Amino acid sequence: MLGVPSPFSEEDVFPDILLIDGGKGQLNAAQDAFRMLGIEPPCMVSLAKREEEIYRPGDAEPLRLSRHAAALRLLQYVRDEAHRFAQHYHHILRRKKLES
Repeated sequence: MLGVPSPFSEEDVFPDILLIDGGKGQLNAAQDAFRMLGIEPPCMVSLAKREEEIYRPGDAEPLRLSRHAAALRLLQYVRDEAHRFAQHYHHILRRKKLES
């Protein structure tokens, strides 16, 4: 650990689960970031786009659900909605920049 002071206090509330967009590499990077901050992360999973594989910390192999599984569709919906939100916000910022 690098001894970086945490920007969080003990009173901060974390979500029950964090969904990382990407595969095993992105999941490992998120875990490293929590480690550097000295924070015990909540449950984390990552969803890799190409094959829609679910990676979990400590598991060597990804979880592969049926394309029709409700759990997979929920994770896809959350990921896709986050993308839409980010793109919409980016367009708003770009529009404001062009207007000024």
